[in-house]
Amino acid sequence: MDERTVGVVVRILPNPEQREGFHQNFGCVRKAYNETLGKYNALYEKDKSIRPTYTFLNKLMMESKKKLPYLDAMESTSLQQSIRDLSRGFDNFLKNRHFNYPKFHSKKENRNSFRQTIPANKKIINKNKLSLRRYGEVRFRTSPEYMELLNSSDIKFNNVTIAYDGIHYYAIINITTDLPENLPLTGEKIGCDINSNINGWLVTSDDVKEFFDINHENQMIKHINRLMSRCRKLSRRWKKLQKRLQKWYNKRTNKLKDYIEKLTYNLVKEYDVIVFEENYATIKILIGGEQNMVFPLSQFIQRLKNKFELYKPQAEGVVFVDAKNTSKTCHHCGHINKELDVKTRHWICPECGEKLDRDVNAAINILNRWSPGDSLENTQ
Repeated sequence: MDERTVGVVVRILPNPEQREGFHQNFGCVRKAYNETLGKYNALYEKDKSIRPTYTFLNKLMMESKKKLPYLDAMESTSLQQSIRDLSRGFDNFLKNRHFNYPKFHSKKENRNSFRQTIPANKKIINKNKLSLRRYGEVRFRTSPEYMELLNSSDIKFNNVTIAYDGIHYYAIINITTDLPENLPLTGEKIGCDINSNINGWLVTSDDVKEFFDINHENQMIKHINRLMSRCRKLSRRWKKLQKRLQKWYNKRTNKLKDYIEKLTYNLVKEYDVIVFEENYATIKILIGGEQNMVFPLSQFIQRLKNKFELYKPQAEGVVFVDAKNTSKTCHHCGHINKELDVKTRHWICPECGEKLDRDVNAAINILNRWSPGDSLENTQ
């Protein structure tokens, strides 16, 4: 059977000594990355022919370890992985113009994390305990489904990333396992119109409107920010409110991720073809009241593609069509209402008298413009 590589996220419960060691490693990984990037930049200024290969960058990092003894005291594979990330950043920059030149990591802008490699054929999971180099066994929590998967003898462990979000500690365990069974083909297809969240951010040709509500989370974030503005910075109350604020940020992010995962799976399970307008990446969807959050459309559609590849590789999957005049064209008779403005959500076709919902009508037209085998490439 074919294999796939996946990451399983579990919440870990380190003891005080392990937590202290994690934070030391977070700082050392960031320091090794920044020292290596700084040294390469200085050398490149003198000699433009120097290439940022992993071997060369790792050599620069080893020189830093000699001058900074505390780096040498850290777990070695996590430092090497940070240099591998830097090397990958340079490769992306040199090969693709959409990637930026690698930047220095700051404590504020970059998440606290480090990654350890795992020797071949080594099992690092024993029931509810995760074995880490240097730090020993750490208890973790996860769902019964993932607990069974991680304790299975059929998987291969590749690496593990330890991360801290300001409140909780997590382990992202990279494993290789068998592909899941394919979902059966349904023969169903659907058109999707991207819209504002007020009228349903996603409207389908089946007259289903998807809403995503994080207004409560946004209001709590706004409220806590207001309370923090009245406190002296770094005071005991300010620090307490900061943790509370981080908690609500995490809730909002997790709610969004969970929503995307569940919705994409359900769509892939029910439909074989999902048709979108080709310019979806240029549309911003604002969610909530005064504090808006832009819905990650590109991430949503990429997850759809991934799930089709994983669960229904034989299906047509996600396709794109030209969406010009799909809102203004009556799907019943084909008449184009050129006088239709953006604010009008419901209209009656002057040609055939059909009552139309602007967004559902657009979704039906998007579906009708697709024929099997035809698709426009995403230009993003």
